[in-house]
Amino acid sequence: MNKHLFFTRHLAMWFFHVDWRFTALLGVAIQCVDDVPDDCDNLVNELLLLYPVKPAESDIAAYLMSSVRVRRWFNPGAVHPAITRFNLDSPKSVVCPGAEHPVINTVGELAGWLNISTQELDWFMNLWRREPTASRELQHYQYQLIEKRDGRLRLIESPKNRLKRIQRKIYDEIIATIPVHPAAHGYCKGRSCVSHAVVHQGKQTLLLFDIAECFQSIRWPMVKAVFKKLGYTEGVCVCLTALCTHSVLLKPGQFRMLDSGHRERLKQRHLPQGAPSSPALANAALNTLDKRLSGLAHHLDADYSRYADDIVISSDHSRDWRFLEPLIGGICLDEGVALNYRKSRIIKTHQKQRIVGIVVNHRVNIDRKYFDTLKATLMNCRRHGVVGQNRHGHTDFRAHLHGKIQYVKSLNHTRGHKLEQIYKEINW
Repeated sequence: MNKHLFFTRHLAMWFFHVDWRFTALLGVAIQCVDDVPDDCDNLVNELLLLYPVKPAESDIAAYLMSSVRVRRWFNPGAVHPAITRFNLDSPKSVVCPGAEHPVINTVGELAGWLNISTQELDWFMNLWRREPTASRELQHYQYQLIEKRDGRLRLIESPKNRLKRIQRKIYDEIIATIPVHPAAHGYCKGRSCVSHAVVHQGKQTLLLFDIAECFQSIRWPMVKAVFKKLGYTEGVCVCLTALCTHSVLLKPGQFRMLDSGHRERLKQRHLPQGAPSSPALANAALNTLDKRLSGLAHHLDADYSRYADDIVISSDHSRDWRFLEPLIGGICLDEGVALNYRKSRIIKTHQKQRIVGIVVNHRVNIDRKYFDTLKATLMNCRRHGVVGQNRHGHTDFRAHLHGKIQYVKSLNHTRGHKLEQIYKEINW
């Protein structure tokens, strides 16, 4: 495909997905084209004169391809304009159930809606910096370090009860009304890791990517933009953003236990991993990323979905897919997050294709290692008693095992039924 044809096709896609008026068309051309020609405004005028009402995307592409003005842009010796953003589709969103978000115009109205005083609102927002040595009564979060599978540490930031109730109300009545992209499967009602895996079952090639420190990478400006799009005033947006973000205060010795990149993210205002409002806000903040990557996958005749920080693109076409990693990495950076390149994978059909622990080679199925480990635990509980088997200290070990069995059953009914029979024979 030559540069002229590539340019006209993609510019037509951009034009098709915005409002059919002069300022919108010219604006999107400026945003997505490098070295915009001086007479681009004339091209937009000519297009609107020919089509007063938005035509089909193919008609726009045909006009741009035949335009003498556009052809002149690609004459030998001319500075050729170039498309700088290639993921152009904007699929329709699915609106989460729930009423419209409440109308709140002032900080005082927000405090009243939350059933707290303005002084308490100011205290919970915590926009001033406190020392890490401050008493626990003056801190709104409790911290817990847990070990990841790779041996590194993850910090869980759990809000205390009063702040958690505030965040829950913000989630229930505001954030839950925000449209969720169809490709997002994590933390969304009616979707799960299983629905995420089903999208890619039986594909020839899987391309797996991971967003580095997803929650910690979604910072103040991204969260504030979510509330701004809902139409809230500047003051209300600041307050809502402050209530749903957090800057970690740890002693130097505690910070040294984390890697340098993680430390810097935690010091900035970000979505705390442990707050009830954070998962849905992460989906809302990454909505544009989902649109762009979904559009990119569509133009590559591939499928895309995301579960929290787990990005998957799959295809049945044979080609060298290594070009995709830097392209997706650039899109992620443009949207305010970064890829963890150590976790990027290309998995072919002759290998075990596993997404979030689910095998998808032919159909979704439970991973054999997961099944064997759970079966061994149940067998030990039946033979030797439950005492001693709860090695990770689950508060309700019985419910924990039952939940894992139901997960297996959702993927493989036969294997799940076998585990259920063992579970029923345990002397609780």
